[in-house]
Amino acid sequence: MDRINEFKQAAIEARESVREAERAHAAACDKHEDIRSRYSLALQRQARGAAVDTDETGRLQSDIDAASVAVQSARRAVERAKETLAAAERDRDAEQARLDAEDAELLRNPSGRVPGTRSSSSVSVGAAGVGSALAALPMPARARAAISKLYGGATASPEAREESWRGVVAAALGGSPMHPAVMAATATEGSNPLGGFSVVPEVASEIFMRAAEESVFVRIGASVVPMISDERVVPALDDDDETDDAEATLQAEWKPEASEADAQLVKLRQARLKAAKLLVLAAASNELGEDAPHYIMALEAAISRAIGRKFDKAVLSGTGVGMPAGILHSAATITVSKEGGQGASTFKWENAVGMWAKLAPGSHERAWWLMHPTVLPQALSMSLAIGNAGTQPRGVFEAGGPTGYQLLGRPVLITSRLKPLGTKGDVILLDPSQVVIGIRRGLSIERSPHVFFSSDRLAIRGRFRGDAATFWDAPRTLADSGGTVSPFVVLEARA
Repeated sequence: MDRINEFKQAAIEARESVREAERAHAAACDKHEDIRSRYSLALQRQARGAAVDTDETGRLQSDIDAASVAVQSARRAVERAKETLAAAERDRDAEQARLDAEDAELLRNPSGRVPGTRSSSSVSVGAAGVGSALAALPMPARARAAISKLYGGATASPEAREESWRGVVAAALGGSPMHPAVMAATATEGSNPLGGFSVVPEVASEIFMRAAEESVFVRIGASVVPMISDERVVPALDDDDETDDAEATLQAEWKPEASEADAQLVKLRQARLKAAKLLVLAAASNELGEDAPHYIMALEAAISRAIGRKFDKAVLSGTGVGMPAGILHSAATITVSKEGGQGASTFKWENAVGMWAKLAPGSHERAWWLMHPTVLPQALSMSLAIGNAGTQPRGVFEAGGPTGYQLLGRPVLITSRLKPLGTKGDVILLDPSQVVIGIRRGLSIERSPHVFFSSDRLAIRGRFRGDAATFWDAPRTLADSGGTVSPFVVLEARA
């Protein structure tokens, strides 16, 4: 087992190197942003006619160039660290697969190899052979004592000794010993609700987990920024009005040859991120940790999914109190009305068209549809009424795209993070690039044998700190009474 432990340690160290590289990249980005802000302020003072030290502006311009180089270098360092981590994890997984294959072979042919040694050897199943094998096994002492008491005595019958040997092999490989008394001696391993399903007689130690959704916003391309403190301000252009040709108050002007442009100031707003914490604490008996390592891996994966699910739901519908302010509560989100006479718990073709019409220009090529699973039957049966002549099935909700479904040419992600059919928020049309996710501390899974020391249990903690916000703080008003548009569009309740 030393070799697999070495690979695991290498992967842990590589992961920490990635975190250090990401912290260095975040610091370089913040320095670059600070210099750019000072340079912009200097230009603004100059535009207002104030005296500006030209040497200072020159130095700032030079510092901006140097900071840009530092940012690029830090980004490359992050990429190299991630490549090293990927290689370390591949080595670890390959070694684990090799060990699992050996374990499977031991289960198929228990009398041909000595458990715990991982090398071929001739074995006697007599009482003395069982006793020596038991002494060498890396297994709980209570299980060893139970097997020895039940089957290991010199007066045991040959059949009992043979059954003992099979129990020894199963225990050594993470399986449950076959005799009920042995199962009882290993405490929670024999209790199915508390993990016993992961320690099954005469099967390999893999645990088959149901398919789980990935984090929605990371998956579809939200903007992710690191946070080097518990708060970060992300600047964004402030332009909620297209009734003129200005962009964040910047107005392009037609000028004759050799004429000077007028200095203008850009209007900015701040997307403020305040890190909040998600925490999960679970416990497992140390026997499970020793005898069924795949159960612990499955538990850690479940913790990761629980944190991802909770964070995604907050980004969608969070209150903003101790958690992100969700899209459903954003002042930038547009709510589209249901159709006249529309029945409860329905989603119609006209709803999709109305939502699409409210999507901001520039977001159509990046937009995603998010739908609760209960909406899917409605979406698949959408049709368009043709006067009194019946209906025409719509072929625009079709198979294809990265998720398997498309609507109006954009991908549809079916996710249980949303509200159920008929509720506001059961269908959301959004441009994920206009969502910013700040990560103060990435998801970490940590183990400790000390928290539940007196009960001989392993504590496993999942932890994440971060926040999310939208770059838009209001819908944009179009020119010529064209109404308002937004990168976030939802359908009102039909219940």
